[in-house]
Amino acid sequence: MIKVFGLAKTWDFPDASPYVCKLVMWMRLAGLEYELSYVPWPEMLKRAPRKSVPWIEDADGTLVHDSQRAIDYLTQKYDIALDWHLTPRERAQMRAWQRLLEDHYYWAGLVQMRWVEDENWAKYKLELAAELPPSPEIDAFFQEIRDYLVGEFRGHAVGKMTVDEVRQVAREDLDALETWLGDSAFFMGSRPTSIDAMVYACLLQTLATPCTSPVVEYARGKTALNAYFARLRARYWR
Repeated sequence: MIKVFGLAKTWDFPDASPYVCKLVMWMRLAGLEYELSYVPWPEMLKRAPRKSVPWIEDADGTLVHDSQRAIDYLTQKYDIALDWHLTPRERAQMRAWQRLLEDHYYWAGLVQMRWVEDENWAKYKLELAAELPPSPEIDAFFQEIRDYLVGEFRGHAVGKMTVDEVRQVAREDLDALETWLGDSAFFMGSRPTSIDAMVYACLLQTLATPCTSPVVEYARGKTALNAYFARLRARYWR
């Protein structure tokens, strides 16, 4: 059994991290069995190969960190045919969408909302710390983590924008996703591919969040994306 290590089950997400959600959704798309284990923040910083999630432990004990590295490793080892039908051009398009989601929408659509905005951070922290005993030390620990993530955000190009500008570029990302998807069943056409895992993860953590944000409301109005999300959830998650 392949073990996937995540951070914490959060709201209606399998994990707080969209990258863990991406990995476990990919494994479902690929038909691989896995076991998801949660490693709370303090312990995770000691155990994780790079002090972040996800990482996997294969049946033979091999450890692989990072969602994309894990996907590449599992694809090769288990001869996964999920993307074999794609042309080189389609693979290049898929890589570009991955970069938009992981290197841009993640910051503009998710980090800004959950880590930077005080009201939403209060909700998010309760979920992250739900399994930990309340204490001043835990509060200080999560404040340190928040300060680090907000610092990373401020160092990103998106973090140098005003709040309104950040929300606008997040909406533009959602527009691009909806336009590309059109009436296709999956993001790259009639069959699921690896990119569907990351699109699903980002939509899950946008559409199913109890956080309040103009970006969330905008996403919930995107008809094609909502229908696509519902199809994936019904077929692969329920």
